[in-house]
Amino acid sequence: MQVIGILRSQPRLASYGSVSDIAAVAASNASTVTRTAQTLGFKGWADFQFELRSRFLASLSAVEVAAEHNGHVSSPAQAAVSTDRANLAHFERTLDAETLHNIAKAIAGARQTFIVAAGSYAIPGKALEHNAIIAGYNVRLLDADVAALTNAIARLGAEDLVIAISLWRVYDSTMRAVEIAHNLGTPIVSITDSAGSPVAVHADHRIVVPTEGAGFFPSLTGAVAAVQAIAVELASLDRERSNQNIAASERTWDQMRIMHPRSTS
Repeated sequence: MQVIGILRSQPRLASYGSVSDIAAVAASNASTVTRTAQTLGFKGWADFQFELRSRFLASLSAVEVAAEHNGHVSSPAQAAVSTDRANLAHFERTLDAETLHNIAKAIAGARQTFIVAAGSYAIPGKALEHNAIIAGYNVRLLDADVAALTNAIARLGAEDLVIAISLWRVYDSTMRAVEIAHNLGTPIVSITDSAGSPVAVHADHRIVVPTEGAGFFPSLTGAVAAVQAIAVELASLDRERSNQNIAASERTWDQMRIMHPRSTS
């Protein structure tokens, strides 16, 4: 109980401290701290702390997050790259290939797929939309226009799919869209930075990515890696179809002259 008390009363220490730090403050030992994390349903302290830190950061304002990262680093840019590298390594370690495969199959089997993402969270959504369309699938990103989002969600059904991308603090429009889609019987995929995100409550498939950045905004590296993996998986489900659609897009690009001519030398 002492460990639980520290986790509740000192969220910053719990989010960034080591097992030994928590044990010392709780007048306990490292084994007890680890067992506490396992009792709460996590593989170990590292997995639990990842979830706890995501929730802690989500409770802070942008100014407060910036203050958390105002450490004495010689190069903020280098710190950002190092943080992204660590995030990508974490995502690779925790990657569930079966989940990504199932999400790709859900996109392939859906009448239409709507990606709901606002603000900078729309960046990975745009990448998934672009690549999925090239591979021949009906995928559309709904981001800035709330009226368009509302009109599109109103026509959803069980044969459609919603992919909600929400990192750090949740946009209310995203939350409402997910709730409406769920009530309409539409399957939902969530890409969040916390298993406890309200966006993930109704999800049939969930991906949790690390998003802690080196500044006041979340890192998008994990989310981009996730959607790129989904796109590759999607294109591999029916390679002949994908290749035909990719070739059709290539021909249209040439006809529209939207790409700089390739050098033949």
